[in-house]
Amino acid sequence: MVSQRIASVEETGSSRESILDSATEVFMESGFSGARVDEIARRAKANKAMIYYHFGSKQDLYRAVLLRLFGDVLAEISRLQATEAPPREKLQALYTRIAAHFEAKRALPHIMLREILAGGKSIDAEASRTLFVIVSFVAETIREGVRTGEFREVDPLLLHMSVLAPLMVHHVGDSFRERILPREMPGVAAPRNGEMLQHLLTALDRSLAPATPAPSSSRS
Repeated sequence: MVSQRIASVEETGSSRESILDSATEVFMESGFSGARVDEIARRAKANKAMIYYHFGSKQDLYRAVLLRLFGDVLAEISRLQATEAPPREKLQALYTRIAAHFEAKRALPHIMLREILAGGKSIDAEASRTLFVIVSFVAETIREGVRTGEFREVDPLLLHMSVLAPLMVHHVGDSFRERILPREMPGVAAPRNGEMLQHLLTALDRSLAPATPAPSSSRS
């Protein structure tokens, strides 16, 4: 009897993960409005009743997918907040982790870009709060860097967008680059993921570096 209950719990957890995996694929391919619960059920080898049992609604399922996709990034923020690392190292670590996550979880930049194009109308309050945990961390880290003299004052949202947007477009644009670059710019190699990240981290450093005082001109 006990072993049957354990098997049932494991089966339930497995079916939930399978539904989340399939839903992630479908939301990546079709967006929230185009995604069909029937298709998610088919890919997960589950029935619709099981999906509604675990998640309640398509909106709740979408929220669960988003929170799951952002889980590793939020965990990295918690880790960084608990360290005594200098502000520069914290921001470099954050964007390095986001880049690695975009590479490992291809659905995340695709879904984010779809939401941006749709005006964010499918992201509910809980999911949007999760997104702004990242922006809040960036703002908090910039303030810390300004206090210590490591950074100049910059707009945290503009800074975040200047790193995240090209990183996101880079990770969703691999097929585009493979198709267009050889035809229009033969001999030009597409930037690799590591090269793109390094370029953006260098730009981040330059954006945050304290202004160098202009040399005073002396009259002879």
